[in-house]
Amino acid sequence: MPHVPPTGPEGPMTSQRVRAHCPELLEGLNSFYERIWRSTRVDAGIKELIRLRCATVNDCSY
Repeated sequence: MPHVPPTGPEGPMTSQRVRAHCPELLEGLNSFYERIWRSTRVDAGIKELIRLRCATVNDCSY
């Protein structure tokens, strides 16, 4: 997969800077992510474990 250069203000590399190439996508993903974390259907600790597992499986350094 080709590397997508970051955009936006300089600073630490974040996935938000990569997604900023498509503001509509960035806004949609942020809205979706916020809805997931505000929901009380699944305990926040379980959501965090899922987030960490996804990062591990995808070899994400965050």
